[in-house]
Amino acid sequence: MPRRARPLDLLPSISANASEDACVGGSPAPRELTIYIVEDSAPVRERLIETVREIPDTRVVGEAVAVTDALEGVRSSQPHVLILDIQLRGGSGIRLLKQMRAAGMHRPELVIVVTNYPTDDYRQASHECGADHFFDKASEFDKVRDVLLSHRPRSSI
Repeated sequence: MPRRARPLDLLPSISANASEDACVGGSPAPRELTIYIVEDSAPVRERLIETVREIPDTRVVGEAVAVTDALEGVRSSQPHVLILDIQLRGGSGIRLLKQMRAAGMHRPELVIVVTNYPTDDYRQASHECGADHFFDKASEFDKVRDVLLSHRPRSSI
């Protein structure tokens, strides 16, 4: 049975912050960068979650292994960042991006594709469907962290 998308209220706390970002001197807390992960490999998904956990002011708001679950999860959580694989259960990350566009869904501010298939065709198709970054899992995995760090709100840097 495929694993269902896990919305925010069903996830254990995956925030990089131990507390609720208490305000000091009445200043508002910095905006938290919310991330949705679509990856069918459990070890890779866990590594991505761990990467997010290590970055202040970031939080995973959901995860999915299949296109249909991801579509609903992204729709309901409206994350700032979408990290997805190319090859997924029931389709592909490219198909997911096309379905999101066709449905008129909110587009995350940042879309990162991570794959074991870093061909030029997949890279081009990913960018044409709205991906901002395209990384090879084998040689560029650490770039995901670098991109997330550079995308955090200025007040949290």
